[in-house]
Amino acid sequence: MYMEQLARTPERPHMKKLLFCQLGVILAVTSACSTLGQRGGAYRTDALSNLNPAPAKLTPPDYISSNSETPVLDDTYLSSQADYHYTMGETFSNEGQSPRAIEEYKSTLVYDPKSVHVRLALAREYVRMGMITEAVEQGEIAVDMSPESVDARMLLGGLYTGLKMFQPARDQFQAILTKEPGHAEAAVYLGALLAEERKFDESIKYFESLAKNQAFKESEKAYYYIGRVHSEQGQSHYAEAKQAFGKALQIKPDYSEAALSLAMVLRAENKSKEMEQLLRSFQEKFGPAREMSRQLSHYYLEKEDYDKALEQLEVFDSFERDNINIKFQIALILIEKKRFESAAQRLEDILLQEPQSDKVRYYLGAVYEELNQTQLSLEHYKHIGSGSNYFADAVLRTAQLHKTTGRLDKAIETMEAAIKQQDDLPQLYAYLATLLDDQKNFKKALKMLTVAVERFPSNTQLRFFLGTMQDRMGNPKETIAQMTKVIEQDEDHVQALNYLAYTYAELGDNLDQAESLAARALKLQPNDGYILDTLGWIHFKRGRIEDAIKYLEAAYKLRSDEAIIAEHLGDAYLRHQMWQKAQRMYQKAAQLEGEGTRYGKIQEKLANIRSQTEKLPARAPASLADPRAQ
Repeated sequence: MYMEQLARTPERPHMKKLLFCQLGVILAVTSACSTLGQRGGAYRTDALSNLNPAPAKLTPPDYISSNSETPVLDDTYLSSQADYHYTMGETFSNEGQSPRAIEEYKSTLVYDPKSVHVRLALAREYVRMGMITEAVEQGEIAVDMSPESVDARMLLGGLYTGLKMFQPARDQFQAILTKEPGHAEAAVYLGALLAEERKFDESIKYFESLAKNQAFKESEKAYYYIGRVHSEQGQSHYAEAKQAFGKALQIKPDYSEAALSLAMVLRAENKSKEMEQLLRSFQEKFGPAREMSRQLSHYYLEKEDYDKALEQLEVFDSFERDNINIKFQIALILIEKKRFESAAQRLEDILLQEPQSDKVRYYLGAVYEELNQTQLSLEHYKHIGSGSNYFADAVLRTAQLHKTTGRLDKAIETMEAAIKQQDDLPQLYAYLATLLDDQKNFKKALKMLTVAVERFPSNTQLRFFLGTMQDRMGNPKETIAQMTKVIEQDEDHVQALNYLAYTYAELGDNLDQAESLAARALKLQPNDGYILDTLGWIHFKRGRIEDAIKYLEAAYKLRSDEAIIAEHLGDAYLRHQMWQKAQRMYQKAAQLEGEGTRYGKIQEKLANIRSQTEKLPARAPASLADPRAQ
């Protein structure tokens, strides 16, 4: 991890791992590489910092004598070749193409083998590639060639530190201080090395002495590292850590690293509100800060305060324009806030940068669904291939879109094609079963589910669907067998518990077991209208009509849109001779049922009620009248 950091800009301080030397050496490497070029024009990195990628056909300049086609190998020619290759190396480095940068820096050394600055640049690229041995070799060569080079010693000291070669690292930093006693970074890194070696007390004493040294002009850094060491020592030292960070901020109020580290201690102490106030106050006084915005955004996301999280992520995004993850997080917050048009624009921008991202396409499809732009949704889902983690979800949403737009056949076709593409996703078979059920194609669904359960015998949902389909086909024994197996595999499968209980109730068998199963289901999922209906129907079958009415009325309150529940309640009212209520429930059930076999049965019940009420006297006895209907 350290070697990766060595080749990048500094990371924020962490609570649980000391990176003192690492952070400093990173800065040293950056400094060493940014001061490349004490000779000629090409090594002036101020001119290179805004350099555009080199044209593909760019070729190095040749210096040809007037009488020969052969380049003249004089100093001018060698310098021009070195300049060219160095420029190309820097360009490739800026583009993140370390292998090509290494080639160009090596070519630079062919024409200018004594350049310390090129060797430092080459070492940096080796670090980025994880080629630490090669990086150390270049650093050592650079120090041998120029013992007075602070940049070379800083880089080599950093590499030794990363390899936990503490004494050689200490030698490099000490050599710098011998030459430049006031070199603040080297002085700090010597103390940090002690902390890396977990010599915490020695490290603290060193920094305390450094803070009092009048020759050391950055005492805030000494207090900052004292705080870091105390933080590393754990919760019992947090008070000293906060005190040290506070001193650092007294000396330098805009010291963002100290403020951030203090905030992390507060958070570790579960003082999140104080942490928030500290970071926001710092931002108000000194302007936006990258790491503070990141920490605040995480804090607000945990609190689900999406407005403030979005505010901080926007700040963070301004520092890291190429960070796709930040942009995606912003898009997700916009989705959460139902700002779908803004979310779609964000995701489209990300897709331009990452056109192969299935994740972005999936969320774009979902956002366009919310915007009722069905064709755009389908287009994005279509581009998600079978090898993607988002394939199953994209297929399911595609099929659902076809279903909701009245194209059930197209939805089924979509699912069948997807299963042919990737046949190891049980959720595809399960959803296809629901579509075939909607199509009333029970025979095809039964055949498909039988194969699916053989393929995925431990998948309880597929087995549950197989049981329901056996019920559709009029095979109650098979229904009972499959539901029993589901419950054996998952004793808390609420749907199977309820379905098996209802099946027993319909058959009039095993009513004790049916009641026990339904009671277990209701305990797992209270206030479920279907389970309450099952319990009510079991009581009805057992002749406990008043108990049946109690449960069925509760079920109807929850699911007044279900014809079968209204019919059951009507049956209970009828059995209890509550004629008017029974009639109203049957009328409601008929209205909900529409045409079909059950509709005809409900009409027969209504006709029966009418015939019964016609036989009643004008004033019914109290035993028959329903006082609640008056």
